[in-house]
Amino acid sequence: MRFDALFFITLGVVVFVATPFFFLLYSLTSVPSELWIRLYETRLKEILPNTLKLMVSVGFLTALIGTTTAWIVTRYKFFGKGLWDWALILPLSVPGYILAYAYGSVFAPGGPFQSLWKALFGDLIEPPSIYNFWGVSIILSLVNYPYVYILARASFLSQNVTYEEVAKTLGVNSFARFWHINLRMAYPGIWAGVVLALMEVMADFGTVAMLRYPTFTEAIYRQMTGRFDPIGATALSSVLVLLSFILLNLQRYFKGKSSFEQTRGKYRVSKGIPVSPVRALFFNLYILSVLGFAFLLPVSMLVFWSVETILMGALDSRFIRFTFNTLLVAGLASLIATILAFPIAYMHSKRQSILSKLFFYVSNFGYSLPGPVVAVSLLLIATSLFPGLYSGLLLLVIAYVVRFAPVSIQSQDSAMATVSKSVEDATKVLGSSLWDRFIRVFIPLIKPGILAGATIVFVDAMKELPATLLLRPIGFDTLSVRVWVEATEGFWKMASPSALLIVLVGLIPIALIVKRQRSVL
Repeated sequence: MRFDALFFITLGVVVFVATPFFFLLYSLTSVPSELWIRLYETRLKEILPNTLKLMVSVGFLTALIGTTTAWIVTRYKFFGKGLWDWALILPLSVPGYILAYAYGSVFAPGGPFQSLWKALFGDLIEPPSIYNFWGVSIILSLVNYPYVYILARASFLSQNVTYEEVAKTLGVNSFARFWHINLRMAYPGIWAGVVLALMEVMADFGTVAMLRYPTFTEAIYRQMTGRFDPIGATALSSVLVLLSFILLNLQRYFKGKSSFEQTRGKYRVSKGIPVSPVRALFFNLYILSVLGFAFLLPVSMLVFWSVETILMGALDSRFIRFTFNTLLVAGLASLIATILAFPIAYMHSKRQSILSKLFFYVSNFGYSLPGPVVAVSLLLIATSLFPGLYSGLLLLVIAYVVRFAPVSIQSQDSAMATVSKSVEDATKVLGSSLWDRFIRVFIPLIKPGILAGATIVFVDAMKELPATLLLRPIGFDTLSVRVWVEATEGFWKMASPSALLIVLVGLIPIALIVKRQRSVL
């Protein structure tokens, strides 16, 4: 390890993105034991079981939906497969709070669903509601199952079909082959996807708040805005960080186990099994049902409402200001995160050592911190050390960078690993400086990885809700804030243009994922 300028730049970046995490741990020393007792009596004994139950439910549903849909599109040939193969990723563009807002408007007391239900059944049967545990579980499962689908799909596509053929000749039936061979080989990818989905569940605020299901993120937000209790919010945040940190390391573990090596014999992948028209119809109906509830139906509602409100003059100067504010903070966060990610990715990929691995590991802590936790930590730092940052735009941008810089770091690191060491060695022989190598060699070669990471950071920052609510300057509204404010006040249709624009921008990373899938195939 060379202790040159690059080393100290990287160290500075790591300290910057990891400070909120360590400052939060330091702040725990000021939490008295009496407060822990009070928090347990008033908050923890409710929100901890609620959160754990939600994780179990969403974990099961995302694994079920993601695995079954991935198996269908990878192992069978039927009409419509080419469409569903990429369309099943579309729900990733819809934040949970937007799906909750769309369905919440339909199932709200006195809303369209309840009116129809009473017209059909009167008061004989109580109408079902989504404002409960199962409503939250289903909403969060519908928006997060693509994490499992993407990784399960990749696992199934990479499996050697020879194992199945040998088992078939030994008389093993199709279900047993799937259970003991295909599923067992794919389980690391499946569980890595489930853990990613659960990390999103841990970080979710808008869905649980809109559907009135108390969890940690909702409690932290109420502790800060309702009780003005940063110490209590810190204590609750620490428990959530512990759970998130466990999930982050589980994800890393399963990611490391997500490949199997072919040591002998011929390697062949499945070409797809033709199915009967009846079975093809069942497959299409099943996938259409999943995609319909997760994407097609809510987005259709948003389009219909948006057209209606736009004709009424919804695209006024206020909407333009909300859009500009969103693009400004998301763009700044994306730019800063992309710049800060480069030295960490370079050190981890090209100067491998214990320190570079430690830098890489610590710099990814921000991804395990839900938005409310990042906001609470930065508010504590601002009020204690940098009061000039309080209620300023810069603090909000920093929150986005801390939260989403790991996405850019991971993207650049993956791209950097594909650059041969001989390329850099050749430039050294020609007397090129490190800065010249960055500008003329690495940046052009890893440009796709840089752009992909920057795009995802931009979209994630645009969708972020709880950190924006807690850290935005007074009078500074973004599209996500307007969706939240107007939906919670019952102005369902007025929130639709903002929600639809967020979804449309969220389709950009989906296009990148689809493009990458097709290039691999």
